[in-house]
Amino acid sequence: MTKKNNNYINNSIWILAEKASRIISGILVGVLVARFLGKEQFGIISYALSVLSIFTVFSTLGLDGIVVRELITEKKKKYDIIGTTFWLRFIGSFLVVIASTYYSFMRDPSDRTWIVFLVSIAVVFQSFSVIDFYFQSEVKGKFNAITQIVTLIISAIVKLVLIYLEAPLSWFASMVMLEAILTAINQLVFYKQNQQEVSQWKFSLSEAKRLLSHSWPIIISAFMQMIYQQADKILIARYLQDMGMVGQYSAATRISEASFFIPVALSAALFPGIINNRENKPLQLKRLTQIYSLMIWSALFISIGGYLLGDWVIGFLYKDGFPLAPEIFKIHIWITIPVFFGTAWGSWLLALNKQKLITIYQVLVLIFILALEMYMIPKYGIKGAAYSVVFSYLLSLLAIIFVYKPKESAMLFISALNPKNLFDVYKYWKEMKSLKE
Repeated sequence: MTKKNNNYINNSIWILAEKASRIISGILVGVLVARFLGKEQFGIISYALSVLSIFTVFSTLGLDGIVVRELITEKKKKYDIIGTTFWLRFIGSFLVVIASTYYSFMRDPSDRTWIVFLVSIAVVFQSFSVIDFYFQSEVKGKFNAITQIVTLIISAIVKLVLIYLEAPLSWFASMVMLEAILTAINQLVFYKQNQQEVSQWKFSLSEAKRLLSHSWPIIISAFMQMIYQQADKILIARYLQDMGMVGQYSAATRISEASFFIPVALSAALFPGIINNRENKPLQLKRLTQIYSLMIWSALFISIGGYLLGDWVIGFLYKDGFPLAPEIFKIHIWITIPVFFGTAWGSWLLALNKQKLITIYQVLVLIFILALEMYMIPKYGIKGAAYSVVFSYLLSLLAIIFVYKPKESAMLFISALNPKNLFDVYKYWKEMKSLKE
């Protein structure tokens, strides 16, 4: 048991290290790329990535969390699960390329459609991310972390070279594909080093039907989630007809969303442990409360700090090239609180196999956020988009508490507000560290 606990802690550290490296690279190198491209070209590539994100669900198929769960509970079928998931994602990736390119072809100039096509090719190579699911289920996050860090270093160097060479926009768009290829190669190398072979993967039609029967609510939910997460940039482009505005909005939200790796990394690292504690309900709820507390207090710290320092931080990063970005950042930063808590809540419902509840929740948020954005963007511009997102996400926080077992959820939320939980988590971490030594 001690070894397992140590594995969960080490797994969390590795995943956080990888995500932190991604954010540091994204801020340092990403800002340099944005400043080089300028607000209009940066707006084009941001728009392309938003279009791609909406259609990516037809490749991921809502299987990410489900596959990790199944690999934990059905170890004897791991090759069937991994192989089936890979082929489902691989086939779906071509649908993503076709759908995203066709969407842009019907609405955008040809040069913009070309950028959408270039970034969409990356999804084909992302099919190999099933290897990451295997490492998550085995609590071996360090392998994926190393993979991503190596990819980030190479990608950062190439981007700096492109800036030096004053390369055209299409070259920067192609970097999305290059990063996916490098990640896939590294994942395959580590998979083989762990005495695993891709040749052992098997496609099973019955397994495909079983996985999809669990994931279809997540597919719908993820599709709706991508729409309301990416609709702001797409609607700005549609209503304002100004890619420079898309660029300024994206520059601000890229920084305000930089911390979103924290809840994703913690959930990926810690929820396998919560699932394994399913026979001990009190301990399971105690660990869940501690995760909620980590999410809430870290989000509060980030939101308040971002608001107070927003003008200086954004001004320092982007200089005078994105004059509206600081104000957008100071508005948008407040979504951190519901996003952090919502990520943990969604992982908890997924662990309970309550995918349908996540779908119902997403429908409500989607309706609200689209209605607000369609009203506020034409009237208030990109500030209207930022306010729409914040209001919608705060509403979602209330919905989270009352959608499933409202009494239990409210009690968990209130308990998580107690900062004592943070000291308990630290104490637990110190105990596990001393036991390891």
